[in-house]
Amino acid sequence: MSSRESTPSKGSWPAIAAAAITSFAMASSADAGPPLAIDDPGVLEPGQWELIGAATFARSDAGHAAELPLADISYGLTPNTQISAAYPYVFSNPADETATSDFGNLSVGFKWRFFESERLQVAFAPGVTFGISLNAAKVGIGDDEHIELLPINFQYALGGDWTLNGEIGLALVHQDEDEWAYGLAIGHPFGNRTQLMFELYGATDSDLDDNVLNFHVGIDVALTGALHVLAAAGAGLSAPTGADKLDLDLYLGLQYFK
Repeated sequence: MSSRESTPSKGSWPAIAAAAITSFAMASSADAGPPLAIDDPGVLEPGQWELIGAATFARSDAGHAAELPLADISYGLTPNTQISAAYPYVFSNPADETATSDFGNLSVGFKWRFFESERLQVAFAPGVTFGISLNAAKVGIGDDEHIELLPINFQYALGGDWTLNGEIGLALVHQDEDEWAYGLAIGHPFGNRTQLMFELYGATDSDLDDNVLNFHVGIDVALTGALHVLAAAGAGLSAPTGADKLDLDLYLGLQYFK
């Protein structure tokens, strides 16, 4: 699961939406998930571990923030299920405020791939992002509300080694307005070791009034069969206010399968 915050904030709706978007991306072994924001329906083999250590950086007019490290771990339970967890240490520097750091939102989740055919896979991946203290949320460390995530993920083989991943899900926010998160990603291998990816992902409130839309370009390079380098760069395309729109969003990580 990627728990990246898309923008430093003070507990505003875009911050909750950003947490909902990025917390959907549980680590897995297919063509989305880290370094992208959305997830795919792929699951690990039973008894297989996936460990990701990553660093992220996000900047907007509201300030900038980094996660170092972002620890992401997944474990395969059955041929069609896995569990995952992600926990970041966040460095936040909101505009016109003092820089601070602390542990961010812990996210845990479960993925069940309930349909698989030659070209199409579909999974349900519920999860929970646990809120942090109100004081920490006010300085951009994370969100103070618990968020229950209910996404559906799919992957479709387009042919010619192109794959399409999609995600849509409801984020139930305790003591605040619920949101919808969504995204599409396309990927293609280059050679035997490299996968290139592009995604559009966003969120909106339950009234469909406030919308966040971002993009990422990502790469997955296999150094060995078990060790991968993951990287992505992106920015915001639209947000409710200019201060909430991402100027830059970066991800760099090492992924290890055991």
